[in-house]
Amino acid sequence: MKTMLFFTLTCLFTSFAAPLFAQDQEPEFIFNTWELNKDDSRYIFADTALVRISPDTKQAAIDTLLAGDDITAIDILAGKLLTLKGLTLPWVQIKYKKDGVEKQGYVWEGLISFSPMRRGDMKFVFAYDRRVDTLIDNEKRPQYIVKLKAVQARKILAATAFRIMDDESAGFSNAKVMPGLGLTNVQNIISVGFGGAACGVPTNYYYFAWMKDGRIALLPERMDVGDAGVYYHSESFIFPGEKGGMPDTIILKMHEEEETDKLDKNGEPVMSVKEESTKYSWDGMNGAFKKLGK
Repeated sequence: MKTMLFFTLTCLFTSFAAPLFAQDQEPEFIFNTWELNKDDSRYIFADTALVRISPDTKQAAIDTLLAGDDITAIDILAGKLLTLKGLTLPWVQIKYKKDGVEKQGYVWEGLISFSPMRRGDMKFVFAYDRRVDTLIDNEKRPQYIVKLKAVQARKILAATAFRIMDDESAGFSNAKVMPGLGLTNVQNIISVGFGGAACGVPTNYYYFAWMKDGRIALLPERMDVGDAGVYYHSESFIFPGEKGGMPDTIILKMHEEEETDKLDKNGEPVMSVKEESTKYSWDGMNGAFKKLGK
């Protein structure tokens, strides 16, 4: 019930908060997944980013930055938009240090990462690489291609890409880096999530293993979704190094509650509860997982 209450309050809060956000922002930025604000620290996402003297591709480049370089946003130029690779985004005034000297300039937001992630001197850099139309069930549907890069000392050591739908579930992103949690040959586990600020819109979490041999390997996915006290579906992982874990096995636990027509003694709807468990084996040599069943 605590989880159900959390989903209900979150759903109600975002339902009221979303329209206020929309009124304060230009329409183009209501679903800007970058969520970049003044004074935010980020990484350069692009392999190579040209820093301009002013917010225009026709202006001279005054410097070059590489993937993983640290930058700080000074100003987001909401009225100065540029469309590249299917993405319409503003220019951003940035500051950064290079060779011990603080510098300033302008880059297009699409060259900047989402939430910064790092472990030691290893940086994990991710953002939308492009927006494309994909034929699904004989209908064109827009998708984002998301790229994740492992960067160390300004060098890209590995990269991978995956696709998500361009819909309400791509309204915001979050990410975190964890230790290997007992998976063989895994140094870090990276979780990247995308969701939307509305009831009934799922948050999808994509997991990756940063291997000790320098590869990025795909792990199973999970999702959460709730609808204002009427329904919620929650998934969580148990890794080998966690309580209840098994050697080189990833356990997916699912908990679901749905309102029924019955009422309890307090007049509240009785919830039907469903729980399931699925196991995945992990092959640390090949960097691959396999579904074992429930």
